[in-house]
Amino acid sequence: MNCNRKIQGLFSSCTAMYLWLPCVVEDRKSICVPKREGKDGTVRQELLTRYSGNPILTSKDLPFLCNAVYNPGAVKFGDKYVLVARVEDGQRDNRLHVAMSDDGYHFTINPKPIQLPPSAEHEPWEKHLYDPRITYLEKRYYITYCAQTFGETVRIGLMRTKDFEQFDRMPFITQPWSRNCALFPEKISGLYARLDRPMSGREAITFVSYSPDLIYWGQSKPIVLEPQTWFREKWGPGPTPIKTPEGWLLIFHGVWLACNYVYRLGVVLLDLEDPAKVVGQCPEFILTPREPYERVGETMNCVFSNGAIVEPDGEIKVYYGAADTCIALATGQVEALIEACQKGIVPKGQHYIF
Repeated sequence: MNCNRKIQGLFSSCTAMYLWLPCVVEDRKSICVPKREGKDGTVRQELLTRYSGNPILTSKDLPFLCNAVYNPGAVKFGDKYVLVARVEDGQRDNRLHVAMSDDGYHFTINPKPIQLPPSAEHEPWEKHLYDPRITYLEKRYYITYCAQTFGETVRIGLMRTKDFEQFDRMPFITQPWSRNCALFPEKISGLYARLDRPMSGREAITFVSYSPDLIYWGQSKPIVLEPQTWFREKWGPGPTPIKTPEGWLLIFHGVWLACNYVYRLGVVLLDLEDPAKVVGQCPEFILTPREPYERVGETMNCVFSNGAIVEPDGEIKVYYGAADTCIALATGQVEALIEACQKGIVPKGQHYIF
């Protein structure tokens, strides 16, 4: 590992990192196909398939000096597909911008960020707003987001809208530190419910918490996954949990640390009545960085999702940030993700710190 770090130091630009890619790259398109054979001889692939037109949004889609656009929340709004994307301007300040599409593939992004009512309480905390999750709940669209100070102290903010034009503020719903927050799309046992992950690194634990009013939260319970090598550093909730007859389907990101962090996506199934209980866990990742736009950027080797949309036919569109630089799309089948969890493992122990 020390040798690799020395070698890494010899590279003077991110472009040189292309030399490390395990696939042959030609005209920015990978010609490798991620397959492997199982013990029974069958060929297995990742459960999510990349859209051939990736990336679907980049900094070039904005009319001002933009460093990156990534990590969008996602939801259907009538017959429109809506993304609320994290946009970094030329000062690397983060704001949230709405993007809309008729087909879920081709988006037009609003060059103006979401405007929230002024608040003396919120202003010191909102130097940056990023990584939103959108939940349709009680005929409104609720958006959780990371609110971060200039000194990088983070807590969770909450807003709501009916039309993605006018937005209402709500009180902060966590204290520092907390990230990766998503509301459940319905009450559980008469209470609102959320996922979030206080802290970071190996001390990070994802919790389910409950509230009578979306303001006061408690009754927090940890979610315990069976540690796997590909996310041995940490893991956190991805898009809004998806309700299925078999349980709450949760896509999550997992981080592995060797010479650098590598962010991948996984999936787990949670109990409908007690989401802190894991019904089944797919032990393998469902998407890993392979393509140049996932490998090279602000954060190398990173696929990170906080937005997904389920179609009537069971297809799931997973929108994800690639290398903390642009937005890409991968699709799969909800049924296949559920099956992977059910045929996977059920955590048995208290694995809070790996």
